[in-house]
Amino acid sequence: MGSSMSDEGVITQLRYAILDIGKLRPHERTKPELLEKLVEAIRADGFLRRPLLVEDEHFVILDGHHRYEALRLLGCVRIPVYLVHYGDPAIGLTTWDEAVVATVTKAEVVTRGTRGDLFPPKTTRHLLPKENEERWVRLEVLR
Repeated sequence: MGSSMSDEGVITQLRYAILDIGKLRPHERTKPELLEKLVEAIRADGFLRRPLLVEDEHFVILDGHHRYEALRLLGCVRIPVYLVHYGDPAIGLTTWDEAVVATVTKAEVVTRGTRGDLFPPKTTRHLLPKENEERWVRLEVLR
């Protein structure tokens, strides 16, 4: 388990786990051209370098939709994640500049994920006090 401290002194718990890929629920669609490049890069590398960020109650993906889809396409049945309590105020939420919506709430993210009513690609942007550390995992371990 790892943690990072925000400027306000709030500690964000990041619990590392390798989960059944079928447990995860995306809340955004992916961009086909970006997905294709990522699949090829991961296949060539033989590793996933950065775990996904996933909320710990409903297993909604917060960050890593393209990595999730890439691993599914590569035949993986397990996936490395950092689980977080989404109610943690240190986890920020905003939208990308190219997003079709100006604002999104955490409740909307969870609802979209649990219902399968996906946002367009690159809508939400989750912010943590500190960047998640890399944890290289071989694809063979995930198949």
